Amino acid sequence: MAAPVAPRPFVFARWFMTLSLACVVASAVGTAVVLSRFLTEHMLQRDAEVSAEFIESIVRAERTWGWFEDPGRDDARRPLDSFFNHVAQMPGVVRANVYQRDGTVLWSSDPAMIGRRFADNPELDQAFAGRILVEYGDIDSGKPEHVALDTATGGSRFMEAYLPVWDGERRTVIGVVEIYRLPQALFRAVDHGVRLVWMSSAAGAVLLYLALAWLVRRAGRAIREQQDRLMEAEALAAIGAVATAVAHGIRNPLASIRSSAELAIEEAGPEASHEAFADIMREADRLEDWVRDLMLQARGEQVVPETIALLPLLQASLRSLAPLAERRGVRLDITAHEAPPITGTPGALAQAIENILGNAVEASPDGGEVTVGLGPAEEGRVVEIRIADTGPGLPPGLPREGPPSFFSTKPRGTGLGLALARRIIGGHGGSLALSSTPRGTVVTIRLPAAGAP
Repeated sequence: MAAPVAPRPFVFARWFMTLSLACVVASAVGTAVVLSRFLTEHMLQRDAEVSAEFIESIVRAERTWGWFEDPGRDDARRPLDSFFNHVAQMPGVVRANVYQRDGTVLWSSDPAMIGRRFADNPELDQAFAGRILVEYGDIDSGKPEHVALDTATGGSRFMEAYLPVWDGERRTVIGVVEIYRLPQALFRAVDHGVRLVWMSSAAGAVLLYLALAWLVRRAGRAIREQQDRLMEAEALAAIGAVATAVAHGIRNPLASIRSSAELAIEEAGPEASHEAFADIMREADRLEDWVRDLMLQARGEQVVPETIALLPLLQASLRSLAPLAERRGVRLDITAHEAPPITGTPGALAQAIENILGNAVEASPDGGEVTVGLGPAEEGRVVEIRIADTGPGLPPGLPREGPPSFFSTKPRGTGLGLALARRIIGGHGGSLALSSTPRGTVVTIRLPAAGAP
């Protein structure tokens, strides 16, 4: 039996970018097509209206109404010839036809068209109904009135306009003037406008898509950060529960160890060295303080902050790690400048720093060095601690904002020490950043100074 195929994960950013690209392109193309068509028709329609006004002014000036009603009248011939000459000499005209009410061509710039009648011409019918109609494009071989027009236009695109001729009282259409023109200047203006429409639509689509891409990338990054914080919070909550149980179990052995050290000091003779027993008692007291703070924080109880001088705290942490550094052949060094105190919990902060120092010692090779720097920053408002090792550094490919939660370079490392250190320092209002240098890894801790705004 074949194993079921796992469904492909839904990648929100990929689907959103694909669908938004399709929608933006479709919207831009649709808008450009509609605007281009509107611009072209509007400009050509306006040109035809100007031509119609020009013809109407000629009709009124020449008073040719009677000829359209009775083309056989001799007294109408003189104004008729003048009218035809005006129509034929309009700018860009390659053919002009004048129709009577019954659809017969009364006059044409092409003598072969005079007297002909073309059936099934809906544009002409609408013109006799009083509408100004405009068509543009190439020669239509299916239209009888376009016969021999390709010779006159040279095969290029043209504009065809049907212009109604009204009687003296503008009540009845007594004729229609059909003109074929090659308005090159108008076509150039139309083409320029269409290009501007398409360029504007394309630029708007690109800007809109880039804005959507930026928003979705920013939203995706924010979602990933929230997911990381949520996972870290859940893991730390579980760790806190375990730490509470472990801390509760450690307190009794710690008390026994300290009591045994006190008894050993009392029973030892004067010639015995008490230094080892004093170290045991001192470290037991320090562990007791740290366990107490850990239990309070795990239970969410309020920990009373104290004013902490960081130099003694760093020196104590270095002393605690001195045996480990000596075994691994790593030299510890500290460079301290006068720095203001901070406000916080000494036990938790010491644990965070020791976790980082321990990682630095373990990352350094035999003969390596761990340096600790302490000093003020931002005009004394911040105290900065820099811990640098001479290890291999961070692996390539890590995000710029730093390693993810529970990151570790140790073969069996869990990353809990770094996660707890980051949480403790964040709880003190500070920040923790890791960076890689040619010499190794640098951890920078920044904490607000006590009383800083």
